[in-house]
Amino acid sequence: MSVPADGSLLFSPQPLESLAEAAMLSMADVVFLSKLPASTLSRLWRNEFWLDRVSGATLQQLIAVLPGLSDYVTRRSYGSRLGSILRECDDVGLEVSNGRVGSLLTDSRSAQHVATTLAAASSMMRLDPHETVLNLARCWGVSQDLALNALFADEQRGLLADTAPLIEKGLQLIDVLDGGTNSLHTTVGYGILVHKLTKLTGAVPADTTPHARERNSAFAYRSGIVGVLLQAGDTDTSIAYARSLDNNALLRRNELWSMASYYADMPRSPDFSLPARGSLQNTAAEVVKDICCSNEAYLHYLVTSAIPVLREHDPLFASDVLARALSDRLEQAVLDKRVLAASTKLLTSML
Repeated sequence: MSVPADGSLLFSPQPLESLAEAAMLSMADVVFLSKLPASTLSRLWRNEFWLDRVSGATLQQLIAVLPGLSDYVTRRSYGSRLGSILRECDDVGLEVSNGRVGSLLTDSRSAQHVATTLAAASSMMRLDPHETVLNLARCWGVSQDLALNALFADEQRGLLADTAPLIEKGLQLIDVLDGGTNSLHTTVGYGILVHKLTKLTGAVPADTTPHARERNSAFAYRSGIVGVLLQAGDTDTSIAYARSLDNNALLRRNELWSMASYYADMPRSPDFSLPARGSLQNTAAEVVKDICCSNEAYLHYLVTSAIPVLREHDPLFASDVLARALSDRLEQAVLDKRVLAASTKLLTSML
């Protein structure tokens, strides 16, 4: 792929003059307001790459008087990082779609996560276990996942022209990564890799167990389960998972932490700690969406595993809205009698 020389796609450099004109300020105005020497500003005024030449003290004075300059500096810094990572992807043989990158960058939900997602791809291709889990762990969250999903999507919808090399390296990394450590980055990064590969291949690529005794194994087990539910729509898998939650307090704790932290209702605490009680407003809104649109196996998982655990933590968990959404879904006809029975049971308990 061709990487722009300035290291950006949508973040093209602008001369200071253009930024001032957008604020309807002349150079004389900026000199007067910022108290900077005219000689300093004249040196930077029409130079597209003035930001590479300005001192920190001068930049701070300019930010104080030029509206929008702080945002421009942030975007240019991000553009530089993105350009560097795009070159890394090129070096390891990944063909990245400029058009798809541009589309993600215009989406406020995913824009800030594109560079981290591509950094994860680069580290996977280099079979670097440490960098892979660090980058993948930073992709944990509903907004981050928009960009990460694009990494593993097909060539029509995805960031890569061909995902096969990335999948191959990912499967190799599963055998190399130490999934036995309870650190936040390793646990989450390893679990994300398990989940994404499961969704793509239809099979859990790692040895996970419902008899989890550590948070790393609990997280990896759930990651594989959710991947199977989304990819294969297997209700038997959801039934087995719900049974495992009944018999394993660690799995129930992990279910709550995973849902609430993914939807930003709880911080991703390094020790996976949980508050005793609290509102789960973001999680509730996303669960309501999933009730309406998910396959029946995932619906079974929601009504038998996720929602009961979330309601234990937050007894008011979207009660009226959730009940309406579930009632509407049942009116659309649920074909699997097991899913219908489990959904009806939960709905009855909420009325």
